[in-house]
Amino acid sequence: MGGIGSGARRSTQIGNVEEMLALDIRVLRRIGLVCQGECIIDIVCWTINGLSAASARLRVDLSDIERGGSMTIWGDMPDGAIKQHVAIEMMPTPFGGYRCYFICPFTARRCEVIYYARGRFGSREAQRLNYAVQGMNDVSRARRKAEKLRSRLGGPGGQPRPRGRNRIDTVRRLHNAEYEAKTLYLDRLRALADRSGSPQMPGERL
Repeated sequence: MGGIGSGARRSTQIGNVEEMLALDIRVLRRIGLVCQGECIIDIVCWTINGLSAASARLRVDLSDIERGGSMTIWGDMPDGAIKQHVAIEMMPTPFGGYRCYFICPFTARRCEVIYYARGRFGSREAQRLNYAVQGMNDVSRARRKAEKLRSRLGGPGGQPRPRGRNRIDTVRRLHNAEYEAKTLYLDRLRALADRSGSPQMPGERL
């Protein structure tokens, strides 16, 4: 007979996407590294808590749209050197132009973000990664949502701060998120007080 928890399903996830170095093809396109009909070479750098974590040279070749494109990654990563090729597929959009996707080297499926784990870049599913929010309770999720909105108002990572109506909407959403987090926290304290049989909430003084 097995011990306690011996029949529980074990998680196969190895980490959270927020903890991994990533390449987002939408961001690369926005900063000019992914350009239709061109071959571009440049360096990308990753930082964690403001400190340099890794850097790599990218060669993004989209010079032949009909045959598709490719990206070569080489450089020094936290656990050693890397040289990897990732295919890029260009899909025509209904209103003209193309939308670009990475082709995951492990699953051969389209994806817009690839993550570095175990010495290679691959899709979230292939790298067996979770989102941090999946392991949070309702209070933690509400607090995380408020923190992200608060960070957005401050313009993180040199990004422009929202202005005008966009800033007003962000402030409104932040107030709602903070109220939600406080309400959920108080509801949880009341539930704990009810289960304990105490006439007062935890932390209250008589």
